[in-house]
Amino acid sequence: MNIYTIDVPLCKDFGLMLESLNKKVTFLEDPLNQSHLFQDSTDLMQSLFILPLHISKDSWQQTSLFALAESHDIPILFIYKRTKGMRPPPALPKRTFYETMAVPADSVEVRIKLKSLQNISMQLFSAKMKGHELEKINQKSARSLRIAKDFQLSGLPLSINKADIEVKGLSQPSSELSGDLFYWTEVDDRTYGFIMIDVWGKGIHTALINMYIRTLMPELIKRVKDPIFITEELNKHMQDLFQGVKRENKNHVCYKAFIAYVNTKDRLIEYVNCGLPSAFLYSPCTNQLLNLNEGSNPIGLIPEMPIKKIVFHYEPGSRFIIYTDGLSKTPVPSAIDRSDNIEMDFIENVHLDTHDLLKELLVSRMRHSVINDDICIIAGTLF
Repeated sequence: MNIYTIDVPLCKDFGLMLESLNKKVTFLEDPLNQSHLFQDSTDLMQSLFILPLHISKDSWQQTSLFALAESHDIPILFIYKRTKGMRPPPALPKRTFYETMAVPADSVEVRIKLKSLQNISMQLFSAKMKGHELEKINQKSARSLRIAKDFQLSGLPLSINKADIEVKGLSQPSSELSGDLFYWTEVDDRTYGFIMIDVWGKGIHTALINMYIRTLMPELIKRVKDPIFITEELNKHMQDLFQGVKRENKNHVCYKAFIAYVNTKDRLIEYVNCGLPSAFLYSPCTNQLLNLNEGSNPIGLIPEMPIKKIVFHYEPGSRFIIYTDGLSKTPVPSAIDRSDNIEMDFIENVHLDTHDLLKELLVSRMRHSVINDDICIIAGTLF
């Protein structure tokens, strides 16, 4: 054990006694400049400071060693001589562990105290090392999450700004990784496919399901070209992928979805809404607002799911929004459904350009309460 003290009469006498017990004692003349002696990890594990219980504020050596013990979590053995009318010590450690012992003391008591403090020193060192390891793990995890988040964001589609259609999207994760996702692409001349998903629950599993579905989207939307068949195929993928999942976890491997195709040549929309909040389409010609809320149950819950596809024509200049639960629902204890608020926000701001419309919808949600769920919004204009 590495024992450090200072050259004051009380500590010097005690140090000589320790040397008679074959204990190595190092007397520090300038503790601050000699701190390198006990900064190595193996030294910290076996270090002990000895100080007078009544530290003199005028002694910079005593105060320096006291401060170093606190900063490095090195235990202290305070020694003192019994006297009548002893005054309490002016200061005791708040961070590191310490013991007190009256001197002179017999060798048995000294050995017991030193052994006890050595064990404590090793425990403090072990706890510190575990803390460092946990910090490294947390830093590594945070870096991995940032990289994964970048992957997710890179998978979002670019905005469309053409003569027949304009589309923009907004993604606001509640944490590093998101369970919400949207995607669109032009599948034929003037025909566009859209899909938005909201994976059930929160956590790493939602991001894994999210990225799995993202890999399916480009080929699936271009090949199938029908919301019903896409819904059926996605449901089959989920059933096959998670057939080995325990029954109690089955509810955590499903997701809500909105799947649509827009034919701008014939001004035709066909969609299936699988459990997401109602999307809205506003027609400026008739001043009517359509609720796009029909379709099916969330995908992945049951093997054979009834699906209803809605097909209708739209007027030129129609505006639309599609969004996930994070925009419409608020956290407990209120757990309010804000669908009516979103409808009003959409109507009030329908004259804005798409970028500002998305911004107003998000700001309105932020004004209401804290956001604890992922948010995805698609907005656009059909010319």
